[in-house]
Amino acid sequence: MEQDLPIRCRAEEVADQLRLVVAGLPFLADRAWDEVGCGLMRIELLTLWRIALLLKPKGSDGGLDMGLAWVDRADAPDGRCWEYGCQRDDWTLGPDSRLVDPLEFLSGEERIELESLLREARCWPEPIISNEPTTALVLEDRIRSRRPTRRPAQRPVRR
Repeated sequence: MEQDLPIRCRAEEVADQLRLVVAGLPFLADRAWDEVGCGLMRIELLTLWRIALLLKPKGSDGGLDMGLAWVDRADAPDGRCWEYGCQRDDWTLGPDSRLVDPLEFLSGEERIELESLLREARCWPEPIISNEPTTALVLEDRIRSRRPTRRPAQRPVRR
């Protein structure tokens, strides 16, 4: 990690990464939206950022429809992180200062699109589970058996 970099990311940086997701940047989730229910949905972006978003019931009625509540944590590829509560709008105000959340920097349309993308997110693939001991040779055999075999090229016969 660079010595000149601060330990913490800014909420604005995390919001920029979420905007990239809205713009079409590929990402993977650890679990599907429906599996998360009320809790954390972790995503990893192609930029190698890891972001944990809290899902909570929408509205005060406590219904079953979940929505984005806030960003719980974000980890940058360079080792810096952002955690909920680490950034305030004005630290000089003491207890009257307000917590800053990256979702605040997204427009209403961006937030709706982000939530829609998260609802349809692809998840990390399941690990290979096998009763047999897995070695490099076993994996190589599995890969080879799936590859199409090619016939050797036939040379024209010279007479």
